[in-house]
Amino acid sequence: HRNFNWSMKHLNKSLDLIAVQLMQLNPDEYKKESAEETEAALMTYSLYKGIKSLGIGIEALDSLAQNIYASL
Repeated sequence: HRNFNWSMKHLNKSLDLIAVQLMQLNPDEYKKESAEETEAALMTYSLYKGIKSLGIGIEALDSLAQNIYASL
């Protein structure tokens, strides 16, 4: 579980850094009025989308591992 926390921490930090960079370079395209609109715009950037998907996959694996350990 410690590796899960480490992975999620660094994935989230990466997402933050990518978002800041994109908003600075292309504010009209990525900086929106609401958080939902901003997230939708950021998801059009393939690296952001890939890291986000990796985080979802890691969360799913962690959940499965916890279920396995709980049943032992």
